[in-house]
Amino acid sequence: MKKYDEYKDSGVAWIGEVPKHWKVIKTSLAFQGIGSGTTPSTSKKEYYDDNGNGKYWLQTGDLEDGIVYDTSKKVSNIAIKECNLTFYPIDSIIIAMYGATIGKIGILGIESATNQACCVIPVTQKQIAKYFFYEFLACKPALLIAAIGGGQPNISQDTIKKLKIVIPPIIEQAAIATYLDTHCAKIDNLISIQQKRIALLQELKQSVITHAVTKGLNPNVEMKQSGVEWIGDVPKHWEVCKLKHYSHIVLGKMLMSSPPKDSEGLYTLEKYLKSKNVGWLQLFLDEDNIDEMWFNQYEKSIYKLQENDIVMNEGGDIGKVSCWRGVDFDCYIQNSINKITADYNRVNAGFLCYWLYNLSSLGYFWSIVSQISIAHLTKEKLSNSPVVLPPITEQTAIASYLDHKCATIDTSISNAQHQIELLQEYKQSLITEVVTGKRKVTDN
Repeated sequence: MKKYDEYKDSGVAWIGEVPKHWKVIKTSLAFQGIGSGTTPSTSKKEYYDDNGNGKYWLQTGDLEDGIVYDTSKKVSNIAIKECNLTFYPIDSIIIAMYGATIGKIGILGIESATNQACCVIPVTQKQIAKYFFYEFLACKPALLIAAIGGGQPNISQDTIKKLKIVIPPIIEQAAIATYLDTHCAKIDNLISIQQKRIALLQELKQSVITHAVTKGLNPNVEMKQSGVEWIGDVPKHWEVCKLKHYSHIVLGKMLMSSPPKDSEGLYTLEKYLKSKNVGWLQLFLDEDNIDEMWFNQYEKSIYKLQENDIVMNEGGDIGKVSCWRGVDFDCYIQNSINKITADYNRVNAGFLCYWLYNLSSLGYFWSIVSQISIAHLTKEKLSNSPVVLPPITEQTAIASYLDHKCATIDTSISNAQHQIELLQEYKQSLITEVVTGKRKVTDN
């Protein structure tokens, strides 16, 4: 790796030393006109141009890393005048200061105004190349260190103005931007290959599960019509029934932040599952994800999870399903979770879990819930869901087969995800080294 001849201390901890001939100054001194915007009232229809003839207005929610050529809304001349909107020129750098997209950075590809959650830095000075400055901010430490706040971090406009940035000569800036464009594009391509691999593996996993729980493991078995159009034919000796015929379903307890008055000693704090703890055939049970609430003895008898109980999301991201197995602590359920206890004389819990996963993946549960506001998979609707059941010994064999096949596929998915993480780390490291002068690119 090539280095510069001489270095100096930048005075910024995360930057460290920089080439001696580079400048280190505050953002506000490098750029004029740093600002943000406002949100024209959504209750005034005249503020928004429905004919596509108005000027562009950018919401933070629209912001993605990269060049921003379009936005979701346009504002009318009335809004521009009454709300005193400022329109920033093409090539301006935009930064999301808070919300779901905090830290996202873009370059305006079209003249735009913004809402108040965006900070805009007009890059008009000839000594600053927009792509170099974009890459400098994209190396993230600057913005992550600037983010403050507990529950919802934010980056204030004043903090951005006080950020110290490094400024090489303009020729070096251009060379750095070109170098990073080329090398980051190669890394992004490798990441894309791994992402496509993951998508194909997930499709394979779904296909393997669907085939096993609807056709079985014997390719020569005689088939019959299931009576359910989207399930199709199933082995002739399999039973087609409803979930309620061979299981008991319980919806969890409503949240209780404190025990009732005069109930001292009757309630204890216990761990419980909520919807975010349930994934696709997996549970998220680390300490940061498990909360506690108050239960009395009667509630414990109803809501306690037993070995091989199946848990499924009732609200929000409905249909995610997993099996409660091998967990060494007592746990209960909140009312965003349905607990399904199978009749284990007739049903193998592993097979049933794979079957319900198959229904979810095919979109069945979304097709039967009301979506007026937040979707809810009620006990009644879940109870009436179709189930195909082989003999118990065959269910056990199918569940064992799928455990093995899915574990192999999941390992491949995990390996691909690890490769993506390594590539992203390398990309981040490369950007940081180059824009802070630890790696010299002008002679490459």
